[in-house]
Amino acid sequence: MSAARLGIFGGAFDPIHVGHLYVANAVCARAQLDRVLFLPVGEPAHRATHAPGADRRAMVALAIDDNPAFVLDETALQQPGPVYTADTLALLRQRYPDERFFFIAGTDALVHSKWRRLEEVLEALERFYVVAREQAAAAELQPLLSQLPRHLAERFLVLDLPLVDISASAIRDLVARGEPVRYLTPDSVARYIDEHSLYRNEKSAG
Repeated sequence: MSAARLGIFGGAFDPIHVGHLYVANAVCARAQLDRVLFLPVGEPAHRATHAPGADRRAMVALAIDDNPAFVLDETALQQPGPVYTADTLALLRQRYPDERFFFIAGTDALVHSKWRRLEEVLEALERFYVVAREQAAAAELQPLLSQLPRHLAERFLVLDLPLVDISASAIRDLVARGEPVRYLTPDSVARYIDEHSLYRNEKSAG
């Protein structure tokens, strides 16, 4: 029996939205993954969060409930902050010793954030799938790739997917202005935001 192919999709998910879900589903199909692990990060190293980790976890659980290929994983919520991907992958390897790991991220996450121990991250992965975002073109990855050993740079694969450029910051801004966010995020998540009064006093910076 071959090892399971696990997609690893981490983020603040502040809140999770249909762009996240589309990307995860599209990569799952394109890469023939068995499951995609959604990892809300408790204390991200490179950004502030706007809703508590428990709320972001609850919203992810609601959003992925109807897809049997999507799994909530709390590893990055339980890590002491600041959370770095290399440490998360080491913990996941203990939890999933036999599975093959495939990472999923947007170009903006690579271009606009400084990654610590990126080579260590890549060594833990079979493939790093990169999805284009409006804020960062795929060509902007080249300076990063040029600094890596060739065998690791070749683990990156940019996927040509339809651009679903919804941002969590835009959703937070809409909520703060009292405007609807239905169809930008699942109905269950929109209700959770309303019922728990999340983001109402938000002055979002990203």
